[in-house]
Amino acid sequence: MERIVNTSNRVDVVIAEIDPEAVEITYGDQGESVEAVDVAPYPTRRIIVLAPTKQAGQEHAESLGIEPVAIVTPRSPHASYGMVADEIAEAPGLSVDVVGELMQHAGPSLATTGGE
Repeated sequence: MERIVNTSNRVDVVIAEIDPEAVEITYGDQGESVEAVDVAPYPTRRIIVLAPTKQAGQEHAESLGIEPVAIVTPRSPHASYGMVADEIAEAPGLSVDVVGELMQHAGPSLATTGGE
């Protein structure tokens, strides 16, 4: 097996060449149906939580099984400044207007907005 490793200051990439005939692919029973699936968040995802209070944000994060990089509240709308996040989660108890206000502060922290 030959490995080619390209390294940069951002990402390490390993490309491996394999013999396709040496790989055995098996499929599960295709007749099974799934009504609901709980998917745990990827443990290294960076998530900002919008919440009415810090305590409510922490409780929501614990219920999701995550450790947020910031909890943005009406009293601390700048909590995510300088952070980079992959996702923003909303805790229950926020009005649409408050979510819109908090998103103006937290939105630029999303990795997809070019803030990185």
